[in-house]
Amino acid sequence: MNDHTFRLVHGRQQLQSLGCSKDLLTKPIFAGASVLLIDEAKAKLDDYVKPLRQKIETQLILVLVATRQRLHELRAQFEKEPGSRQDIFEFEHDETQLLFRRNGLWLATTAQLVELQLPKDVHFSTIVFDELEKLQAYGGSCFQTLKLELLQMYSRPQLVVTSRLWLAAQMKELLQHAQQPLVLIKEPLEAAVYGGLQLKVELGETLTEQLQQLMDYLVLQSPKRQRTLIYCSGDSDFQLLQQRLPKDNYLLHRARQDMGRLELWQQQLTGKVLLLRNHSPELLVDNVQSLIHFNMPATWSQFRKSFAVLKNQIPNMLLDTMEQQQEQKLHSLILLNKQSQRMLPQLIEFMQQHGQPINELLSTAHAQLQATREATLVSRQCVICPMLLLNGRCLKPTCQYRHTLSVRDANCATVPTAGYMRFQLLKICTPSHFAARLLAHRSSMESTWHTLAMQQQYEDLQQELSNYYAMPEHRVVPTIEQLQQICVRQMDSNSYERVCATFVPAAVTPTAANDLTVRIKHLDLSTVIYHAKLSELLVCPQAWQQIKPMALDVRLIGWLPYNGEEIWQSSDIAAIAELLQHNGSYECSVVAALAQTIFVDELQVETASYTEQLHRQKLGRFDAKAKQRLEQLVNAIDK
Repeated sequence: MNDHTFRLVHGRQQLQSLGCSKDLLTKPIFAGASVLLIDEAKAKLDDYVKPLRQKIETQLILVLVATRQRLHELRAQFEKEPGSRQDIFEFEHDETQLLFRRNGLWLATTAQLVELQLPKDVHFSTIVFDELEKLQAYGGSCFQTLKLELLQMYSRPQLVVTSRLWLAAQMKELLQHAQQPLVLIKEPLEAAVYGGLQLKVELGETLTEQLQQLMDYLVLQSPKRQRTLIYCSGDSDFQLLQQRLPKDNYLLHRARQDMGRLELWQQQLTGKVLLLRNHSPELLVDNVQSLIHFNMPATWSQFRKSFAVLKNQIPNMLLDTMEQQQEQKLHSLILLNKQSQRMLPQLIEFMQQHGQPINELLSTAHAQLQATREATLVSRQCVICPMLLLNGRCLKPTCQYRHTLSVRDANCATVPTAGYMRFQLLKICTPSHFAARLLAHRSSMESTWHTLAMQQQYEDLQQELSNYYAMPEHRVVPTIEQLQQICVRQMDSNSYERVCATFVPAAVTPTAANDLTVRIKHLDLSTVIYHAKLSELLVCPQAWQQIKPMALDVRLIGWLPYNGEEIWQSSDIAAIAELLQHNGSYECSVVAALAQTIFVDELQVETASYTEQLHRQKLGRFDAKAKQRLEQLVNAIDK
């Protein structure tokens, strides 16, 4: 099947000829049928918007979203239709309107709807669960409770569900309440999981061990009973399997002369294994029952797309019949050598998301891989994971940031660990994270403030940098090796700032070095991370490298995004701009500190407590467990 047009459509009744996916949804949605749409990670998942716009004037529709940013995106999509703007509402602003209207579209996040007691006489004919995987991840138990209340409150409403994952338990529950459900899946691996596929992953230390694992699998899942395909990761694996597999037991595709045999193989069980060098969508193979990966493809995307070959064997899970239960199951084997194990984080994340069993050997190998990677990140002093600093933990196996703290992250003498401090606000990074410069400090037992001369030191350093780099002979671009040290970035014709590189791409040729783009973190101007060309950076004299950074991070400990999102939304930052002024001076109490991060539990602004404002404006919520995790994280460094 062509990987760009993969589409699996199942219903409880015979489907008519299919057009494009957007047209396919229009008629069922307009007729009141329920729809479950699953698409790939980068998809917008808004195919349902246009059909629903046609129902706004006559029906009451609820759209539940995971984040405020998504709410604004969808509102803009719905308002594209002329005349529909007056029929679109948000619970946060228009909830009183709900009592008087019997039509229109209502948008809400989980947190907004949980706070509102829906009147019993309000009946939503259509309920949309937008990005179900995020609703579940961000809303947690609140979303589960809300979902059950909605399904109990309204008898078999029209459901429209979108997701990037086939969440079997959730989907099964929703299908029980759905009218005339239609399932549309546009991602091959998720379609296979919908059809009951379980991934079997084997690790092989040697080629001999991998071959034995393959032979054992072919005995248990015989090609005589199910159509079997083996994808090889490259020419060497392809040639090896040609030599090791009995010649009468496999089929090759080399050119057009093999097309006839390939078509016969798809129609009949010949007992032969189709052996291919890599994923080959141009062959239009879509009738495989057992899929084997002899080592992983070059990318995770290619791996996911390769499951398109199972399409015509995926059973219709909406048909609850004995015949359905007895249908041929789908099988998959993934053989990994040392090199292929680089994709273990993606595999583990996928298996966790779908509740697939992970054996002890796989977990151990993944832990070892992550430990090695973390050690490398620590040695390079890479950026600490933002989720770790926000929530005290990160649950994403594929996260590219550092999660292990080292002695170098421990608090230094110039950073307060308790008492009270005043700081100058350099930049609002998020509602709970600020780039700051220390102005004064006092202990909780004192009333006198000890002024810190950070601002004057910063101005003096700026002048020294400007004078030094005014001489052309001092303007030397660093080598790749020198990026491990503190450098200087030219901001404009007579302004310079100290920076450190947080990420340098690997395998850079000397000729391409000047065009190299690296990630840098400012040390004195703010703590923000930017991208910069190597040619914009200059070698910094050793004496100035010894000066401690004059900007640091201030974080409100335990304060998380209000709706349960993993990260703050850009609209949240705009909402607090009136509370905090750039370069303004603020006072707070210190809870704990790392070398360049201070955790505080309150921030005083002119009108009232800052945290009270966050809660009142529904921008943030306090999580005591997150605070506890962060305190334990900081304290563990000293042990």
